[in-house]
Amino acid sequence: MNKPSDMLQVRESIIYNKNVENDIKIASVGDIHISKSVGEKDINNIYESLAREEPDYVCLLGDIIDSPKELTKRFDDLEKLIKSCSSIAPTMIVLGGHDFIYDVPDLSDESNVWGKLNQLSEVYILNDEIYSDDKIIIGGYIQKEDVYNNRYDKHTEDAIAFYIDLMQHPDLYSGLREDLPKVFLTHSPATINDNRIKSQLSAYDVIITGHYHNGCVPAMLENIYPKNAGIITPKLKMFPKQARGVVRLDTGTYLIYSGGWIKLSAGSPLLFHPLDMLCNRQIDVTTLTSNEEYMNESVKTKKLVLKK
Repeated sequence: MNKPSDMLQVRESIIYNKNVENDIKIASVGDIHISKSVGEKDINNIYESLAREEPDYVCLLGDIIDSPKELTKRFDDLEKLIKSCSSIAPTMIVLGGHDFIYDVPDLSDESNVWGKLNQLSEVYILNDEIYSDDKIIIGGYIQKEDVYNNRYDKHTEDAIAFYIDLMQHPDLYSGLREDLPKVFLTHSPATINDNRIKSQLSAYDVIITGHYHNGCVPAMLENIYPKNAGIITPKLKMFPKQARGVVRLDTGTYLIYSGGWIKLSAGSPLLFHPLDMLCNRQIDVTTLTSNEEYMNESVKTKKLVLKK
């Protein structure tokens, strides 16, 4: 009998955008947390799941590894994951707090792991910068340590620190071409609802994030638990009203809380590790379309059995 963690849940969102010429499909996965408990089997399943969707772009949404000490111990798995993703489609990456120690690494320096991986063909680690081609603009922002560690409230992240740092990168939010769809990637959604941040990012049509692990909602509660609500956040805030799914902000931008590959990482207390088996592995597939049938977004899910 399959456990919930043996199942892949694919959330398919179709979002109208007048600037799309031909449909654009973006496949996203967050919170892989490569470690002793997430290895080659998971990477093979991630690759096969993403390849099956035939996306135009692949996005990795941070916390790709469980802790920086895994960068050397699990480098082969990490490299295999990123190479396999980039063999499917151009692969956009933002890092999460688990992926680096204190400071974001110099991505032009091939002597460090992330700098080396950033040199791979069709791999773009977006450290507060823009990727663009003739179809789309994708902005990637990496939150810094002072965002995650809010000294004033241990259960939230620091929106002021996020906003101040974002303001140092005007290329991310001003002067963007108006005739192309725009997607923003960042690891954590925790501060996106701050009015100052929403305003700065209002040029984007879609924001895709990870970090919340689908609110740790078990598979058995997925369809009966309040829409978008979660049970707990990484900062141990209980019963958040927004922790999963797709939400349209009052600026018109869609915010996607990608569910994450795992829900409880190797670094979480051992007592809680078995709870991860109660939750599905998840990826998000977002299609941008100019088909007016989708003036109101369409969201549906499908489930597949993963290879053991």
